[in-house]
Amino acid sequence: MVEKDFTNRRDWLTLTLAMTVWLAHFSLLWVASIALPTHPAARWIAVALSLVAAAALLYLWRRSGTSSIFTVPGLGIAVASAGVAFDMLPALLA
Repeated sequence: MVEKDFTNRRDWLTLTLAMTVWLAHFSLLWVASIALPTHPAARWIAVALSLVAAAALLYLWRRSGTSSIFTVPGLGIAVASAGVAFDMLPALLA
């Protein structure tokens, strides 16, 4: 079920920005884990960065104006959200 045309520039921009948020989140978590491998502050950094990334993805969702996940921006934001949640798991489980 496709709701929109895939050639809409805003849809692809939202997809690109969602993946960029995920990439930035992963990169910053990786830097924190390398810089502070056994320090408890790395966990707090991971939680804080995950909340910031989730807020950015929520902003992208609201900005895109989609009400369904079955659109280009909806799928991009969903994949990026799953990636952000998966990136934070090691900090919570360690």
